[in-house]
Amino acid sequence: MNEEEKQELPSTEAESTSADVVNWEEKAEGYRNDYLRALADTENLRKRHEKQVEDARNYAVDRFARELLPVIDSLELALASPVEGAEGIAQLRQGLENTLTLFAQALGKAGIAPIEMGEGRFDPHLHQAIAMVETEGDANRVLAVHQKGYLMHDRLLRPSMVSVSKAPKAAE
Repeated sequence: MNEEEKQELPSTEAESTSADVVNWEEKAEGYRNDYLRALADTENLRKRHEKQVEDARNYAVDRFARELLPVIDSLELALASPVEGAEGIAQLRQGLENTLTLFAQALGKAGIAPIEMGEGRFDPHLHQAIAMVETEGDANRVLAVHQKGYLMHDRLLRPSMVSVSKAPKAAE
């Protein structure tokens, strides 16, 4: 190898090294761009998800509210109609019963149902005792329902307010 070839060799190595650096810089820039795109996509996905959650929260009762509109219409109609004499009172009562039926149907479509008494036994998961009454017979029987309780599907919305029997005290 002559000297010219030796001198050209380092410059070729320098050019090769320079080309490698440029190639790595291009790759790094490509990775950086990919990272920035992925970051932007993630941010857009997060914002879209937040918007969907907010919409779901704001409009979750939309269908239920639509079911209640006929109930409101019926009550407004009852308030607007004049009540005169026994026949008017009977008509008003019938209208209120119809409105209550409409309301119960709307609640039923939303999965809301009153708690059924079943055997009349006190169930602390469904009832709230507001009074204990000494009576003959079995203890822990529901004697009276003061306010109905309601379930939404399998979840308790409100317990039934009840009076419960208790065994009489033994004579001393």
